[in-house]
Amino acid sequence: MSSPFRDPVIADGEKSLYRIRLGDDPEGGRIIGLVEQDGDAYVSCLEAGSADAYSAKVEQRIRRSGGRMDAESYQAASYFEGRMVSREEGYFIGTQHMQFGGKLAPFPRGVMPLLGGLTLLRGLDFRPGAKTKLDLWLAFSIHWPLEVKVEKRVRVDVPAGSVDAWQVRMRPSFSHVNGLLDKLISGLLPPFIGHFETSGAHRLVRFSFPSGPLPWQPRAVIELTD
Repeated sequence: MSSPFRDPVIADGEKSLYRIRLGDDPEGGRIIGLVEQDGDAYVSCLEAGSADAYSAKVEQRIRRSGGRMDAESYQAASYFEGRMVSREEGYFIGTQHMQFGGKLAPFPRGVMPLLGGLTLLRGLDFRPGAKTKLDLWLAFSIHWPLEVKVEKRVRVDVPAGSVDAWQVRMRPSFSHVNGLLDKLISGLLPPFIGHFETSGAHRLVRFSFPSGPLPWQPRAVIELTD
């Protein structure tokens, strides 16, 4: 089975600046994203926060082959006033992991760290109504099915300007557990909504997601500023 992510051919050294806001917060934080080409891979580096307070750094390696992309590795660390708070790593190609039930198996094709979506989701099949199912990597051996649908072409206004974009809806799937549970969760958990440029390499321009599992909890929004 081939990867569901097409290679959008991202320019070497592409830099993106985002702001992230929670609810009605007018300021929020800043995210710097840099994508570089390294042989047969993209290396995506993300930095957020400030060195004198809370900050986070993420480096992801995404393998390119035959016009497709696969998550290869993920390394992330968070800091408070320069002191490390947490660190996590994941390696997805050529490895096996412990599944529920104790069985060893490779990660599925299409596995995606959450922040890997800034690069990997740019390789979706951008056609109205196109659907796919991915596996969202959460931590250690834990990954969960994610249903993705390209809904429509829209115009979105972000600090970087007015952009023609594809609107994509994402939600965790529980159908492999129980169909009734899947319907119940989908009625409670607000969806994740992403907007990707229709032109070029489909850069992410806006991403809206719930800050918690309940409908009344505020949404967080990431928007392209430059």
